[in-house]
Amino acid sequence: MKKLLLTSSILAAMSFPVLAKESEIIDPSDLTRVYTQAAVFVTSDADVRVSSTFTGAWSEDISFAGFVEGVVGNDKSKQEGKDSFGLDYQKSRAQYFQVHTLDNPFMPRVGISTDLIHQNGEAGTAKGSGLDDTTLLSVGALALINPEYTMGAMMFPNVAYTTGKVFGESADGYMLNMFVTKPLGETGAFIQMWPEYFKATGDVVEMESKSFNVMFNAPLKQNRSHWLMTKLEYGSADVTTPSGDSIEGDVELKAEIGMKWFF
Repeated sequence: MKKLLLTSSILAAMSFPVLAKESEIIDPSDLTRVYTQAAVFVTSDADVRVSSTFTGAWSEDISFAGFVEGVVGNDKSKQEGKDSFGLDYQKSRAQYFQVHTLDNPFMPRVGISTDLIHQNGEAGTAKGSGLDDTTLLSVGALALINPEYTMGAMMFPNVAYTTGKVFGESADGYMLNMFVTKPLGETGAFIQMWPEYFKATGDVVEMESKSFNVMFNAPLKQNRSHWLMTKLEYGSADVTTPSGDSIEGDVELKAEIGMKWFF
């Protein structure tokens, strides 16, 4: 089966970054809290992802975060079916995320975000394909369901609308997922799981992704300023290119490990 290096990792970029609130104990398990941070991750196919977040507040009830991220890899190695580090640009992302505290016992906080996502059309195994870049603008909303109603787990339904260019052709679509977070013990460690579905279509292009993700995160210092972050992603992405080629992506299991520093 022909394989194109355009997996659900770029689509998952429209999910909200893990954030924590400045004035409280650092808790990245809650996606509706914001905190200044930096992170470095390495994937199982030897991509390196670097990100940073800055935060602020408009009022006591409205906080915000700005997020930027870039990914580099080795195009030549991927074309040869190997995994090795490199500095070839793969993709990037910028996000503005704003959280509103509500006087609502069932849904105490909601967040809205605007994402700009860019994918190199000739990254990885697509090198030399002549495909144009993919650039998407996404607007989404996320809510925290009060754990009192979910047996102690935190649940965050998320929906987003996206529009832009897929391989240089106009397309739009949507993404749906449900984040579920469960604390592990008293140290702050937690496990987070979420299914995700994404689809964008245009007159001559289409992109569809399905995945299931599991993250395990644990603090390395007592003050929770340093975290070890691990992730497993099981899924696939199918695309239709402007030339009419339909490419079914292999179902893959990918791993990611990294460090986050909270300031």
